[in-house]
Amino acid sequence: MKRSDPMSSIIFLIISAVIIWQSVSMPMGRVSKPGPGFLPFWLGIILALLSSILWLEPILRKQPPGKGQSISPPTQGPPVSEEKGWPKNVILAAVSLIAYALLMEFLGFIISTLLLLSFYLHFIGKQKWWVVLGGSVFFTLISHLIFKVGLQVQLPMGIFRI
Repeated sequence: MKRSDPMSSIIFLIISAVIIWQSVSMPMGRVSKPGPGFLPFWLGIILALLSSILWLEPILRKQPPGKGQSISPPTQGPPVSEEKGWPKNVILAAVSLIAYALLMEFLGFIISTLLLLSFYLHFIGKQKWWVVLGGSVFFTLISHLIFKVGLQVQLPMGIFRI
């Protein structure tokens, strides 16, 4: 357990309480026809549950091994702050997101998302070429199906009209 876990869980519990408190002042609606308070309320509940699990994790880990009470598997390797190259990866991720946003209208959703995911998987994730290619194509198509077909969101088509 990291020393920052209890403090961050308390901060997220406070944030979730504010979200829930503010969302109940809006109409909830029903599951079939949700109101403006429906989504924030349930997201606040989920955030509160996850924050509580993070806060209770050290208590649950006190159980002897073999009881099956561990919430998360033990981490492998050093914490993120001690990894070599992590500032470079953060800068690469931020710059690539800015480039993604700027190129979206010109290249379109499919091509720019494919390039972004390929960049992330290859340069930041250090994945093999088949993981980069397969993962990028798969998740680009899934996100296109979710947004364009499922939610009927108008996505930029770009210069190639795809």
